[in-house]
Amino acid sequence: MRKLNIVVGALSVLLGLVILYLSRDMSLFDESGVPGERFWPYGLAWLFIGLGILQWIEVFIARLKTTDEEVDLTSPAVRTSYLVAVIMVVYGVILNYTGFIVSTLLLIPVIMWMMGERRAWFLASISVVMVASIYIFFTMIFNSPLPISELLE
Repeated sequence: MRKLNIVVGALSVLLGLVILYLSRDMSLFDESGVPGERFWPYGLAWLFIGLGILQWIEVFIARLKTTDEEVDLTSPAVRTSYLVAVIMVVYGVILNYTGFIVSTLLLIPVIMWMMGERRAWFLASISVVMVASIYIFFTMIFNSPLPISELLE
């Protein structure tokens, strides 16, 4: 497990460095001080690098404790996380074809149901409130467009 944690930390640092490299030609701020197109990738890149380094630190600090621990990768909780990962990939594909609003209105209740929520009215209302909040914040406040349907372009 320790070796895998070291690899995960290395991949996180590598991903951060790749993001920094790929966003090097973008502007961090424009003339008036408004965050540019590099602002969020730059922040995420440093987050990946920092989390990768923290992963390495955790490996070296807990070196003696983690040598005897076994990880069950077939437990129900882990299988649920695998299913959520597959659902997120499907969400990414559906997002491309149906746009943000429709795909997210489908995703939120599915994930909430998998987490144990069974009240239909609650699933529906929270989904609508969350999508509406994200839409208002990104399109009206941040002036950032959300993904639109490839079919509607």
